[in-house]
Amino acid sequence: MEVSFDVAGFLVTHRTSILAKTEAEVVGRRLPHYAAAGAEEITKRLAALFDVVVTAATENHLDSALAYADNIATQRQQSGHDLGELQLAINALEEQLWHAVMEDAPVEAQGFALGMVSTILGAIKDRLACEYVSRAAGKPTHTLRIDELFRGTAAGQL
Repeated sequence: MEVSFDVAGFLVTHRTSILAKTEAEVVGRRLPHYAAAGAEEITKRLAALFDVVVTAATENHLDSALAYADNIATQRQQSGHDLGELQLAINALEEQLWHAVMEDAPVEAQGFALGMVSTILGAIKDRLACEYVSRAAGKPTHTLRIDELFRGTAAGQL
């Protein structure tokens, strides 16, 4: 049975709560560059990430999410952020998205919604990590081709 569920609409409806909880989580983790940036900047950054997730869910496409990851990789690496700080902030948002879905989405839509937000944020985290490593190494890195990986082929690597 195919489920039709407006993930983007759900996220927009729960935006304020999700972002407040995510911000509290990021502040609680005492990430050096986020702490130095201050509460207003943390709120702005998390809202931008949230909006990228909503856009990708609305468009059912990852282009905007991957462009965001490229941009953030450049900005944050130039300002001395550790990749781990960025990953922790993204994970904090993902965790709160999961909580919102599990608490408020219809049971029959939860798998679809969780799959969508995890796919979007997973793509962002993967691209961010590849961009960071590529810049540090001075040469391009490769990511996994999930579709090929699950077929058990060596083509699972790009």
